[in-house]
Amino acid sequence: MKVLFKLHKILTVCLFLTFTTISLGQTQSAMNSAQAQTFQQADKAFNVVYQKILKQYSTDKEFIKNLKTAQRIWVQFRDADVKMKYSDRPTGYYGSMQSFCESSYRTELTQQRTKTLTIWLTGIEEGDTCAGSVKTKD
Repeated sequence: MKVLFKLHKILTVCLFLTFTTISLGQTQSAMNSAQAQTFQQADKAFNVVYQKILKQYSTDKEFIKNLKTAQRIWVQFRDADVKMKYSDRPTGYYGSMQSFCESSYRTELTQQRTKTLTIWLTGIEEGDTCAGSVKTKD
């Protein structure tokens, strides 16, 4: 009787979790898709900032050349960093969340880079002796 009760309890919990997952759209596939979309949004924001910098600093040819080089290398670094964290392994090695986690990490790195680049748009306070190519705030 106790075994039957435990089995019934386990089945009830499993059914609840299954229906909850389905009703909330939180299947692994849905989570992966949502995270991929989040990355696309982060990448789009990143590219918007990058394009604005190219436009605002267009007269500084040396800066633009260096920015493009830095960005190309940064994208390579970001992708290599993701690969370092989630090295090529047999399917399932990192679990069913691997695709989600890789995309999440790539999103995090992209958002950090966007924040870093935004400084070239917002500028820094006048008097910062290490401003380099960053404009001062208006």
